[in-house]
Amino acid sequence: MISRAPHQLPADKEEGLAKLVKLTWINFGFRLSIVAILYLVLGSSQAMRAAWLEDVLSLLPPLAFLISMHYRNRPPSDDYPYGHHRVTMIAFLCSAVVLSLLGLFLIGDSSIKLLKAEHTTIGAIELFGHTIWLGWLMVAGLTYSVIPPMILGRIQQKWAEAVHEKTVLVDAKMSKADWMTGLAGIVGVLGVGLGLWWADALAALIIGLDVAKDGLSSLKEAIGDLLDRRPRSMTTGKALGLEEELEARLEKLPWVKQAGVRLREEGHVLSGEVFVVAHSDTDLTRRLCEARHLVQEQNWRLHEIVVTSVSSLESHDQ
Repeated sequence: MISRAPHQLPADKEEGLAKLVKLTWINFGFRLSIVAILYLVLGSSQAMRAAWLEDVLSLLPPLAFLISMHYRNRPPSDDYPYGHHRVTMIAFLCSAVVLSLLGLFLIGDSSIKLLKAEHTTIGAIELFGHTIWLGWLMVAGLTYSVIPPMILGRIQQKWAEAVHEKTVLVDAKMSKADWMTGLAGIVGVLGVGLGLWWADALAALIIGLDVAKDGLSSLKEAIGDLLDRRPRSMTTGKALGLEEELEARLEKLPWVKQAGVRLREEGHVLSGEVFVVAHSDTDLTRRLCEARHLVQEQNWRLHEIVVTSVSSLESHDQ
């Protein structure tokens, strides 16, 4: 049995991933502190409950990413001859599922509260000999929960796009959901204080709709990757068009009559097959090696592209 050769990303991409790992640990620490603070001022507010639950579940995507980073560079073995690149796809799927379920839960739970017309009450507590409305403490906790994810989420998105790290991109969307949850929660708590009983549940419902939209979109992307859909851009969602670029470049070689390429995602890297129709069989082995090197130099993500000589592309055409 032949195992795949280990693959190392370019130095700048490895450096980018290392930065993402450090950023993820910082983000994880902030999220733990947010979960603890919001729990202390939870009360009976629906928006506060939604914000706290959202922050608890938001711990899962960074954990999935950190675990995948631990496994991705394990060398190929007899049981895993292709290596462990796809572990990042599993982490991406897990993160997308969490985001989707969270959004759907918030929609369902908040809708029930609105239909039942449940009136949320926010009491008061004794603090340092003074009676303080618990809503002010909730607002303070929610304000703290807004700042770190608003800053870190933007940095996450920028670095994730640079190294094509989809799990962190989902985590950036979770950060967006975090600060949106915090802002909506503040509106909900203040609304209850003003006697608007529906403001609390309505704020949680709005949060749920936005979170579910991002989650289901990411889930669709993750399933597409696992089904070996052709590679797509993280920013536009459209096909990269790398196959057509490679075909055009190969067909410029004097010995190539026609070329066909198909690619699939494997986490950070792409793999696939190249089929070439040669004008003649002269020195074909050397020429196929030449074509393979030409293809893999085209893009840093291309890894282990198999180049095969065929008499016709018709039998391999999609």
